[in-house]
Amino acid sequence: MSQALPYHIRSLDFDADLDDLSQSKVVTMGNVIEVTTMKKPPVSPPVRKVDADHYVDLRDGVVYEYEHIENRSQSLQSIRRTLARIRALVNTNVTDASRCRWVTLTYKDNMTDPARLYQDFRTFWMRFKRWCSGSGYAVPEYISVVEPQGRGAWHVHAFFIWPNTAPFVDNNGVVARLWRNGFTTTKALSDVDNVGAYFSAYLADMPLDEFQALPDRDQIQTLSDDLQVEEKEFTNSEDLTLKKKFVKGGRLYLYPPGMNIVRKSKGIADPVVEHMSYSQAKEKASSAKLTFSRSYKVLTSAGDVANVVRKDYYNTKRK
Repeated sequence: MSQALPYHIRSLDFDADLDDLSQSKVVTMGNVIEVTTMKKPPVSPPVRKVDADHYVDLRDGVVYEYEHIENRSQSLQSIRRTLARIRALVNTNVTDASRCRWVTLTYKDNMTDPARLYQDFRTFWMRFKRWCSGSGYAVPEYISVVEPQGRGAWHVHAFFIWPNTAPFVDNNGVVARLWRNGFTTTKALSDVDNVGAYFSAYLADMPLDEFQALPDRDQIQTLSDDLQVEEKEFTNSEDLTLKKKFVKGGRLYLYPPGMNIVRKSKGIADPVVEHMSYSQAKEKASSAKLTFSRSYKVLTSAGDVANVVRKDYYNTKRK
């Protein structure tokens, strides 16, 4: 028997009426502070995982089978959680643009094998570490993220983070020579104060012309009624800033289920997570600027409101 889990989320545009004693989860990631506040104390879902395929409902003791998804388009919430984790890791560790480089590794052929992708990056990373050591440079930490293309090929994006000012790394003479599989780009980061938000949007949104060329575009559009097109600036391979139309969230549908999208080296720090009252959370973020706020309701399978949640984002570099 298959059964859906008992709660789901519906995003709404409204101001959540929260009490100062409501409980908040505060995540500090570099200069960005994320405050998640629930109107009611959080209640653990009344289920316990048995194995990869089954869970037990603690209310009646019955074992049910998980409804495994066939593709990411059936579980956008899962990929959005992954993007949130990527955003947190990047913001926590990419705090000084002078210490970082953003490297993109692509294939000259239409390479579609995820297993080869991971092995090729591992081989590149071993070569790059040897190059750093042989050149007298410290070996950086890294955060790597895979990105699917509409034609089925894969890219790898990696942030290299040195303990001090990043050395000059020649793209053609070093990165491309060590990668050996196709084209590469190596860029210094702009001194922005929320690299994680920019990068996660970069991963999620797809150029309109690329989306329109997808063979299953019509199927994707039937699965989602909230796909939106917006025009925004982007930087091309010649570092020219241009404007182009993008489908928001269009790339989320290309990630296969169960894929490990993000990897990191051992020295990458995790964000700091704290729990406190809403009033304490507001006091903690009082010296930072509120940059974004959104509220949503958690609904039961019957459509009743189980809880109200508010997310606030603050930035300590903005006053």
